[in-house]
Amino acid sequence: MQNFSTPSWEPRVLGEGPQEPQESQAGLSRTRSGASFVSSLTGESSGQAGYAPIPPAHYSMSRMPPQKSVTSSGNTFGTGITPSKTIDPDTQALVERRAGEIAQWHIHWETPAIILVLFVAGLMGAVGHHLFYTHLDGKPAVDQLLMIRYGTALAFFTKSTLRIWHTFRKKAMTISAIDGLFAVTENPTEFRKWEMLRNAKLASFMAVASWLIPIAAVLSPASLTSEVKIVTNNTHCPEVASLNFTHESVYNFRNGGYYPGSSLVYYNSTDVNATQPGWFDYYDQPSKIARRLTITSAYLQKPVSYPDAALQSCGDGWNCTYTISFQGPGYNCEEVANSTNPNNEGLLAMHAPFNTSSLAPAGTFIYLSNVDMGEYANPQTPTNSSGEPAEGPPYPENLGVFLAEPVLWIGYSINTTIPYDPSSPYYSRWGAVHEPKMFKCTHYQTNYTLEQRYKDEIQNSVVKNRTFISPIVDTTVSPNPENKSDLIITPSNNYVRPTTDVGKYKLTAAYHAMGSLLRNFLRGTINHDSKYPLTTSDISETRLIDSRTSYPVSELMGSLQSFYEDMIITLLSEPHLIVASSDSVLCEKTRSVNVFVYHAEGLWIGYAIVVVFTFVFLVVGAWSIHQNGVASDTQFSRIMVTTRNPTIDRLSVGACLGGDPFPPELIKTKLKFGVLLEDEEALNVASRGEGPLGRVEHCTFGTTGETKEIVKYGVYAGLKRWRKGGKENALNAEEKEGLLTNHD
Repeated sequence: MQNFSTPSWEPRVLGEGPQEPQESQAGLSRTRSGASFVSSLTGESSGQAGYAPIPPAHYSMSRMPPQKSVTSSGNTFGTGITPSKTIDPDTQALVERRAGEIAQWHIHWETPAIILVLFVAGLMGAVGHHLFYTHLDGKPAVDQLLMIRYGTALAFFTKSTLRIWHTFRKKAMTISAIDGLFAVTENPTEFRKWEMLRNAKLASFMAVASWLIPIAAVLSPASLTSEVKIVTNNTHCPEVASLNFTHESVYNFRNGGYYPGSSLVYYNSTDVNATQPGWFDYYDQPSKIARRLTITSAYLQKPVSYPDAALQSCGDGWNCTYTISFQGPGYNCEEVANSTNPNNEGLLAMHAPFNTSSLAPAGTFIYLSNVDMGEYANPQTPTNSSGEPAEGPPYPENLGVFLAEPVLWIGYSINTTIPYDPSSPYYSRWGAVHEPKMFKCTHYQTNYTLEQRYKDEIQNSVVKNRTFISPIVDTTVSPNPENKSDLIITPSNNYVRPTTDVGKYKLTAAYHAMGSLLRNFLRGTINHDSKYPLTTSDISETRLIDSRTSYPVSELMGSLQSFYEDMIITLLSEPHLIVASSDSVLCEKTRSVNVFVYHAEGLWIGYAIVVVFTFVFLVVGAWSIHQNGVASDTQFSRIMVTTRNPTIDRLSVGACLGGDPFPPELIKTKLKFGVLLEDEEALNVASRGEGPLGRVEHCTFGTTGETKEIVKYGVYAGLKRWRKGGKENALNAEEKEGLLTNHD
C-alpha cells in the first residue's frame, strides 16, 4: 500500500475516488495519483502518478479545494476543480448514503396505473359527455355557451404517451433529434427534423396522433347544436273567447246586471219605465256596435280579431289551436236552378220572386236578389223621442211580432270566358258563355264547430262543421193570389211575439239583427245592359264580387255562407258584448323555441377514433415498458439521472446556461442511451464490479463509441467513481464488499 501526501496548496485529484489500502496481488501494487493541475481543469488525465506542478503566479489560491486525506471515503472529486464533498452536510449525507445503491429492474405500478386510470377516465369522460348531451337534447337552449364549455371540458379529458426511451436505447441520434423527441408533443415545428422521423417512426407517429387527437375535443362540442323547433303542449286553454246568444234572452236594457255589456239589438218599448200593465219591449234595429263589427268584417274580408286574443287564449309566447262550439244564426242555402236545369215549375211552387230568364244571357242581370220578402217592418209604428209608440194603447195586433224571417233569393251569372258559337243569339251581346244560377238561403239556428288557430298572434278561423237546427222563424211567405202586392205568411202560431215568450223573442231579435246586417249588403242588382256593369247593391263592396270583372264569384252560394260566418266570428273580437263568453277547452299549444339538438354520431365518430388510437398506444406503451424493464417518463428528474457522463460534462463546457443559440457542433453530436464503456484498463477486478452481483456498470446518454446496448436485468448503478466507499446498507455487507472495494 502506498500513501501520498500533497502540499497544502495542491488539489488532490483522484480520478477513481479515494483509495482503500489494498493487498498486493502477485507482488504488485498499483496506485493512480492525482492528475496535473492543467489536466484537472480540462478533465483529462495524463495517466501518470505524481504531484501537480506549482500553479502559475496569477492563479488564486482561494480557488484551490481543501486538502483531503486519501482515506476519506466521501472526499473524491467529480472534476479537477470541484471537490466531491458538498458544502451542504445534509446533501453530503445523502450522497454517502446512496453510494452503494444499485439500479432496480422493476416496473413500478404507478406509471402503468396512471396510464390505465387516465384511459378509463377519458373513456368515462366520453360516456359522460354523451350522457350530458343526451340530457340536454330537446331542452330549451338556456345558457348555451356554458353548456358547450362543459362539453368541451369533458372532451379534453384524454392522454397519450410516447415510447422514446426504447428508441434512445436502440438508435443513436443527434442532440437535435433528441430535443425534437422531447419537445415534439408541445412544439409542432419539431416535425421538420427528418432524422427524428427516420429513426423514431413509431414515436413520431404517436406524436402526430397526440396533436390530432385533440381535434376530437374541437369537433365533439359541435355535436350539440341549437335549432329552432316547434314545442307542442297538449293542455287546457282556460279562457278562450266564445259566444252564447242565449245571454240576449235575458237582456234588459234597463238593468245590465245579468250580463253587462252591449247588446246586438236596439229595442223600442211600450213603456220605457216598465210601470204600465202589459208593457213590452220590441225589436227596433241592430245596435251600432253590431253594425261596426259586421261592416268591419265585410271590408276587411275576414273575421276581425281581438288585439290580445292570442295572449288571452294561448298565453304569452305561445301559439295555439283549439275548437269551440256554440249556437248562432246561419243561412242554410241550396241551389234551385241553373243553366242546365232552369226549374221554372219548381221555382213557381217555391214562390220564387224571379227565375233564370232575368239573368244573363237571357236577361241583363249578372246579379239579382230579393232579400226582403216578409221583412220585419221598420218602423213598426211611429214612435216618440223615447222610443215609445206615438199612439196607443191599444197597439196594433202584430206590433213587434216576427212574422217571418226573409228568405234570400239570389240569382247570378258566371262568365265562363268560353266564346259562344257565332251562330248563337248570345254571341253578339255577350261574346263568352254565361251560365245563370239561382239559390235560396233560409235563416236557421245553427250549431257551429269552429277551429281557432293563433300563430304569431294572427288569428285564423275555420268552420269545421255547421249543423242547421231549425228556422229562426218557421213560417212560409207567399204572394196573395188576389193581391200580388200582399203576402200570406203562415202558420200564424209560429209567429214570434214579444208578449208570449220574451226569452225566445229576444234571442230571435238578436239573430234577426245579424241577418238584417247581411241582407243590407245583398240587397240590389248588378245590371249589364250596356257595355259595362251597373251596380245598385252593396255586394260590390264585398269579397263576394270579383273586383277584376265586377261579376259575382263563381262559388257565390258557399262564399255567401262563409261571408256571414265571418260576421258571426267577428263577434268574438268584442269581449264587451252581451253574447260574449269564455270557455275552458282542450288546446294544442305550440311555440318556436331554440332547443339543444344532440347529434350523437358527430360525438362518437371522433371519440371512437381517439379511443382506438389511444388503446393502440397503450398496448405499444405497455410493450415498450416490458422491453425497457422499467417505467419512465420525460421529467427533469429522469433527464438528470440519465445524463451522468464525463464526456457530456466536457462537451457542455461553455453552454451551461442553456441559452440560445445552442452550439451548432453540439446539436450535431450523436448520443445514445446505453451502458457507458468506462476506462477498464485503469481498474482492478473490484472496480469492474466482479463481486457477488457480477459486473456493475453505468447507464447514461453517451456517444456511440463509448456506449453499448443495455442488457435487460443487468446490474447497473452509476459512474464508478461514485460507487466506491459505500458504507450504507443499500445492499447487504457481502454484496457491497465485492462492489465497493478494490482487490488486487
